[in-house]
Amino acid sequence: MEKTKRIWSYILLFMMTICCSALISCSSDDDDDNNDVNTPAAFEDYAAKYQLTGTDSPYSSVEFTESGNYIITERYYDANTRSPYISKPSIRKFTFANLLRKTATRSGDAYSPILYGTYTVDADGTYILSDYGKVKVTQDASGNAYSLEFMPNGGSSYTYNASKQNRDLNSSNSSRLCRTWNINSYQYIMKVNGKTIIDITANSNKELAKKAEEWAKEHDEEYDPSDWDDDDIIELEQIIFTKTGTYMVKYEGDQLAVAAWKWRDYTETELAYAWDNILEYPEGYASISYKNNQLVITEIVDKDEDGTYKEYLIMYLSESK
Repeated sequence: MEKTKRIWSYILLFMMTICCSALISCSSDDDDDNNDVNTPAAFEDYAAKYQLTGTDSPYSSVEFTESGNYIITERYYDANTRSPYISKPSIRKFTFANLLRKTATRSGDAYSPILYGTYTVDADGTYILSDYGKVKVTQDASGNAYSLEFMPNGGSSYTYNASKQNRDLNSSNSSRLCRTWNINSYQYIMKVNGKTIIDITANSNKELAKKAEEWAKEHDEEYDPSDWDDDDIIELEQIIFTKTGTYMVKYEGDQLAVAAWKWRDYTETELAYAWDNILEYPEGYASISYKNNQLVITEIVDKDEDGTYKEYLIMYLSESK
């Protein structure tokens, strides 16, 4: 049981970068509620992503999501400069948790690399963007090119050429996943030789960290309160998946982070993700299931080569409506 003695050092790091929650991977098909989260997302018919083709545009892309959110990315946004990687050596692989750690910027800042909010669509198809203004999309006669007219509140209008990105993730499972999700609760599980040593649930990152420390204080003979500095813990609020392969994380304080995702294989029960958007070399994987009208995301975040020691991070989410 030597590994149980080091758990305190791992848990805090996971809490500082925490991200996902769901049912543990061994859940059966009976756990999947086939009748929940099956209706089309509210803005499915208006969802699209446009890549601005000219270098004169301040933005590189504009995406309208299936749940009625917009994501505008600044042209010179560099995901690699906003890397989620942390330097502490106790994290031995870059997990889904790392990807969802505190990274980005303020949505209300005009100079932010990412602008984010909700949208509606008026009678002529113009997108009305909260806290921004309007964007009108026009398709040329050939149907192969687009132009986007930006009409910011209190500013001059300007138009840029664009191409429309394919929504390749268009299966029934993708339709179920691709929408905006609110984080409800978290779970951390550690198993040794198939036996559950720790099973902690909480409604927030900070609560989970507190419960983990309480466990360590009672069970870990090497417990040191100075190891449990949780000042860097930040709460997640939303996760967005789209059919173009975007997923975005929104944290407290309107901090944002954007990455890429795809299904790992034909079963579409596990996704791969990449912070640098190079999905040929994923940074990790997470399993997807549904339970009681909730999305359940699960990842094995640490394990031995022989599989006798495993840690799970789990997140439960409900659709934002």
